[in-house]
Amino acid sequence: MSRTASPRRLHPAVIAWIALGALTAVLVALAAAVGIGGFIAQKELRAAVPIVSKMQDQFGDDDRTALAASVGELQGHASRARAAADTWLWRVAEQAPFVGPTLHAVRESTVAVDELASGALPALADVDPTILRPKDGAFDVATITQLAGPVSAAADAAERAAGAVQDIDVAETPRVLRGPLGQLTGAVHTLQPALSRAAELMPVLPDLMGANGARNYLLLVQNNAEARGTGGIPASVVLLKVENGKVEIAQQATSRDFQNNRAESILPLDPEVVKLYDDKIGRYSQDITSTPDFAMSADFARAFWAESFGTPVDGVMSIDPVTLSYLLAATGPITLETGDKLTADDAVKILLSEVYARYPKNSDQDAFFSSAAVKVFDAVSSGDFAPVPFATALVRGIDEHRVYFYPFDDTDRAALAGSRLLGPLPSQDDAAQTTLGVFVNDLTEAKLSFYTWMSADVSVDRCSTRPTYTTTVTFTNTLDQATLDGLVKYVFGGNNFPKGTIGTDMQFYGPTGSTFVKASFDGTDVPVTTGEHLGRPVARLFSTNGLQTTHSLSVTFEGSPDDGDDVSLVYTPMVNPVTSHITEVACG
Repeated sequence: MSRTASPRRLHPAVIAWIALGALTAVLVALAAAVGIGGFIAQKELRAAVPIVSKMQDQFGDDDRTALAASVGELQGHASRARAAADTWLWRVAEQAPFVGPTLHAVRESTVAVDELASGALPALADVDPTILRPKDGAFDVATITQLAGPVSAAADAAERAAGAVQDIDVAETPRVLRGPLGQLTGAVHTLQPALSRAAELMPVLPDLMGANGARNYLLLVQNNAEARGTGGIPASVVLLKVENGKVEIAQQATSRDFQNNRAESILPLDPEVVKLYDDKIGRYSQDITSTPDFAMSADFARAFWAESFGTPVDGVMSIDPVTLSYLLAATGPITLETGDKLTADDAVKILLSEVYARYPKNSDQDAFFSSAAVKVFDAVSSGDFAPVPFATALVRGIDEHRVYFYPFDDTDRAALAGSRLLGPLPSQDDAAQTTLGVFVNDLTEAKLSFYTWMSADVSVDRCSTRPTYTTTVTFTNTLDQATLDGLVKYVFGGNNFPKGTIGTDMQFYGPTGSTFVKASFDGTDVPVTTGEHLGRPVARLFSTNGLQTTHSLSVTFEGSPDDGDDVSLVYTPMVNPVTSHITEVACG
């Protein structure tokens, strides 16, 4: 009887070596696939950067041929980059230590760029920019309303792109990719909120533009030469009538047209506001912009206007001469009735400084500012400008907190919820964002803010259970004796301070839910007035700067463990640019 031989079993060591060999082969294949994909992805992403930069200019061209070609070119690079990186093999490799975060950042960047290239940008590229220009002083409301579809589609694509890049840390990517990825993710972070706000605004835009009845808006022109919390004194006020897209100046006024130096505030004031800002906010029309609460500024502007002129007001806008200079870059120079010419380069200097030497009388100054307002308005209403550069200039003003708009209608205002247009401080810090603020009010009753320079920095210390935030303002009076000797009295002010000395009132705002810790002046702790405003703790400090002197003012707040990691600082938009930095303290 024959016997069948039993199968020969492999030695465990041999099995282990075979398994190790198979695993090695898989890892080698995985590394090769990811390596090849990574090479393709980084090549395509780097190629996309100059196209994105080029498209920023092409969006402003009436001829869309070049833009369409760039969109197609970008779509090719974006789709190839995503195809190379957005694979299951790549996702597996992302779980590896050390290199995982880098791979994740690269893959998500390809997703974001592809969403922009295939969704947001084509929708915007199909929009004819000429419809954004007024014709015969009127905007075509019906045509602009048709933008709702493309804007909504672009906003959805931008939202998907923003979701892809929200967790990306560019610092974790290879050095060769940091620059390109920083530019591409920066474009996403800039575009997404703007498109989201535009999409939310589209349903109420016809009403805002007077399609269903005329609207009256007050335009405050804040003069930064005399600083106030949201910019400067609103010495010039314009009533704009908007009906069926047609915008016209209905009336102009100056601060002298209102009842100032009143015995009591024109509207009731919160005692906390009085403690932090005094009651002058409601007693002088020039001081209604002292706080960062632009809703309150709008209420007081409406009340002063109603008392003097009786016209009902549907909303209040605000702009400053610095923003006007940005807009002049799009409209071109304007010539005033006086013969003076304003350009993008010299408008700020003329409007906030030279005008007082040229026209010492207040009445002549008023005529000059009135002429400037009319001529800028005429330049805009003529439609003789490139719409994209004009919109870019306006967005720049909004980003710098130089432009505000507060509609009194609840539905209109809801469409702007979360927008910087409603005010510089968010109503509530969220889980991701922690916001602080510092706001400047000149006490000199002069126009010397033109000669001040300021830096505002925040130091964040997370080395203990609760984070602390120290906001430090360095404030400088650059005025010298020779310049002072050439100034008219209207510029260097009254008798509040020695000639050439600048008195300043500053309000420091902490994050929501934080508490005041301490304040210092030039490095020495000082007692200060504290209170609460807009749901935030506030500390009030004063500075007196003689000729060519600098002072440092600091306030520390203690936050909570749940504060958002992203820290930002908002501040009064001054005549001269404000430098600002957020620094994280290194823990030992």
